Amino acid sequence: MNMVGLTSGSNEETKIHHAVSRDGTGIAGRFHGQGPPLVLLPAGPGDSRLCWQYVLPYLSKQFICYLMDTRGRGLSAEHHDHSRESLVQDIIAFAESIGQPVGLVEWGDCLWSLAAAQSNPAIASVAAYDPGVDEAMSGEDARRLMEVVERVAQAVEKDRLEEAARIVIEGIPIYTPEELAEGTPLNFWMEASSNIPLFLREQQAGEPEGHDLTDPSILTRIKKPVLLLNGARSHPFFRDSVDYLARHLADSRVAMIAEAGHFGPHTRPEAIAKELNRFFAEVFEAGDNDRISG
Repeated sequence: MNMVGLTSGSNEETKIHHAVSRDGTGIAGRFHGQGPPLVLLPAGPGDSRLCWQYVLPYLSKQFICYLMDTRGRGLSAEHHDHSRESLVQDIIAFAESIGQPVGLVEWGDCLWSLAAAQSNPAIASVAAYDPGVDEAMSGEDARRLMEVVERVAQAVEKDRLEEAARIVIEGIPIYTPEELAEGTPLNFWMEASSNIPLFLREQQAGEPEGHDLTDPSILTRIKKPVLLLNGARSHPFFRDSVDYLARHLADSRVAMIAEAGHFGPHTRPEAIAKELNRFFAEVFEAGDNDRISG
């Protein structure tokens, strides 16, 4: 069952799209704009509204942008199962419910998108900003990250969510000193602190069943066009991750966002939207031409 609902906002109608995941969980997201459909996915502990609020005004001029929330976030229903496989199924169900091929947009992790897009005709292409893969992380950074996760889990167990957010900001090895000094990461994590327990559960889950996507032999089987965006001022881990994915994906392209760190979607939204607009316009135009020629 899929439907579109309209609810009254303060200044304008808020349009909400609803879908049902494979296990019956209700998945929802607001949508804005006109044109071919893009599905924007949540990042870190944030919901899609928080993650993409600054990019949206530039992107929705050319595309219908669906701010999809995975289970337990934003407008979507809660469920006890937060495995990565269930999150992939949320994406597939939402994309299929739109009724035409969509582009997926992700930030910080593209594994959910790639797993969903692997062989599903409802997904035309994927774009990811600063994706991260384990293979690109140094042993020391991996050790530090595990220590941070353990400390966050302890704070969450005591229901100290703002403390958990500060532990992430002070200890996580993938934010540069420059962007930490700007304060954007802290503001983001504080605003999304109520979702930290959920995010922790997601991170502790394994890869989707049958989708060990960092295996090069699996990456090479993904034939959909993939745009890999990288902030020029992001931690080198993200540059190495982009390089790793670009080497193994069958159809990838890379774009560098000048003056941007990992929080580019908040600090350099217009530049990111420009690259997304260009990429998805080409993808959807090629798809229309294929249908015409066929």
